[in-house]
Amino acid sequence: MQNIKNSVFLYLTPRQKSQLLGTLKSYFKKFSDLSENDLVSKFLEDEKYYIEIKNPHFEFVEQYLDDNMFFSDIVKFFKYCAWEKRELELLEPYKQKEKEYAKLQRKKVSDYKMSKLKPTKKQIMYYDKLTKAHGVEKKDIENASRLDLKNWIMEIIEKNECNNKTS
Repeated sequence: MQNIKNSVFLYLTPRQKSQLLGTLKSYFKKFSDLSENDLVSKFLEDEKYYIEIKNPHFEFVEQYLDDNMFFSDIVKFFKYCAWEKRELELLEPYKQKEKEYAKLQRKKVSDYKMSKLKPTKKQIMYYDKLTKAHGVEKKDIENASRLDLKNWIMEIIEKNECNNKTS
């Protein structure tokens, strides 16, 4: 199935083939609820209509409209598109897991960088205000990192949210 582009429309020039395959792919996406034969019929009807009104998308298609080889090549390509869509749907859970893993790795790297940096003035001021507002004992921030302050701030906020929910 991977070599479909090399096995269909061999009688067209590379440029014509590229244009036609792009259009067929967009037809498949646009009318994904139709079967392969219905898609072919729809495409051929549309092309005949545009030829009749003297505004064809592809001038070269006019000579192939009644050719069985052309028809079978279009069917093959639509079947390939359907196969490709099914394969991508099967891979979706794995892609999702991969994204989650990458997100976790980025968070680890970010936490590692934050653990090496000193806290910012804004962070220290925000921590001071939170401890005063919630009556929480202040921890020693002399040797703390940005990550430590971030975690302490989140603890205070989460405790406050839990208290508000239970009240």
